[in-house]
Amino acid sequence: MSTTPPPDDTPAPGDRRKRRDVVAVASMVAGVVSAVIALAAWQWPQSPDPSPAPVAVPPVTSSPTAGPTAAATVAPGAGNPSGTPLDALDVAAGHANLAPVPPAVRDRPGFKDRPIAISCPSNQTGDLTREVTWLLRGRYLDFRADVHPYYPAGTDTAAATYVFAVTGTRRKTGDLTTAEAGRQQSATVTSAKPLTGGVGGAERLTIRVRCGNPNGVVVLTGATVTPP
Repeated sequence: MSTTPPPDDTPAPGDRRKRRDVVAVASMVAGVVSAVIALAAWQWPQSPDPSPAPVAVPPVTSSPTAGPTAAATVAPGAGNPSGTPLDALDVAAGHANLAPVPPAVRDRPGFKDRPIAISCPSNQTGDLTREVTWLLRGRYLDFRADVHPYYPAGTDTAAATYVFAVTGTRRKTGDLTTAEAGRQQSATVTSAKPLTGGVGGAERLTIRVRCGNPNGVVVLTGATVTPP
């Protein structure tokens, strides 16, 4: 009686290789999964909270609406914005040469702007000009005025009239240096003309007049000095 040998359970060489490959792949997959889980566990606590707690906002209170601001007002007579009237300054010399405005022209519109009348010289020896000097004290830059010659009817009303603006500037030595700042020599009885000049740094301003007719006066209107 013959005996049948038991089956050989030893795997073939090819099967053993396949098993090793499967085990290696499974180990690799397990390692990758473990790494992903570990990375997620490390990042999760550091991620910002997707729903932060609301921040309490203090209530806003509105202040009462302010009323309209009152406009600034300037009191009447607060000052001349275009300059200082010359007749508001101190007269330093020649006060005796000031004269009243002649009644014949006193009420005319062109003579009402703070008129200053200076008498004409007699045109005798030693009296060829008349002057009046005002103190500026170095506070002003420019001077202007309108020149109105006046000669009474029955005299030479077409006589020539010369008006000069002369500045006096004090030197460091204390002396005064004079200079002509402006002149007007075309004004007539029927046509006033402007007289202007620079007076920057001047201590004094002198108005000097020469008249072809000694019976008249020279009237300055709107005479002002302006600061720098």
